[in-house]
Amino acid sequence: EQVEQYIKSKGQTGIGRLIVTMPPRHGKSENVSIRFPAWFLGRNPDKRVILCSYAAELAEKFSRKCRDLVDSTGFRRIFADVNSEDRIFLDESKNKVQNWGIKNHLGEFVAAGVGGSITGMGADLLIIDDPIKDHEEANSETIREKIFDWYTSTAYSRLQRPGGAVIVMMTRWHEDDLIGR
Repeated sequence: EQVEQYIKSKGQTGIGRLIVTMPPRHGKSENVSIRFPAWFLGRNPDKRVILCSYAAELAEKFSRKCRDLVDSTGFRRIFADVNSEDRIFLDESKNKVQNWGIKNHLGEFVAAGVGGSITGMGADLLIIDDPIKDHEEANSETIREKIFDWYTSTAYSRLQRPGGAVIVMMTRWHEDDLIGR
């Protein structure tokens, strides 16, 4: 709710930068990469979300689950109260797992791998879910540098100004990871 508030207030109140750290298999992705963006888009159907993970396939898996949730009868029933005149539906013309949208709204969800192409995309909400795959990658200075360069030169520049929010969520494998920097 504080991240949503930051976006809605254009950076005046709430939390614009959130770090979530937990060990593997503790529900980070389920809550932050699947359920939160669905809830966020249900309440803000004109906002844009970019989700990145260490591999495009993983980001697309989360995107598919989020999209299926948004497309569910239960979701539409819940968010019909928020938008009673204009229920939330997926846009059939923009319904790929890598990029899907909300019908009759500007809202969209983009999924990509860290280092993948998000150029030309904009984000009110940028979620980075486990940018480092494992302990071996975390111990590679080259990979850590590459992730940081991607974040500062590409990902961060995609944020809507003012008020774009970033959630970085990961297992900490190394002090010099994205969160450490």
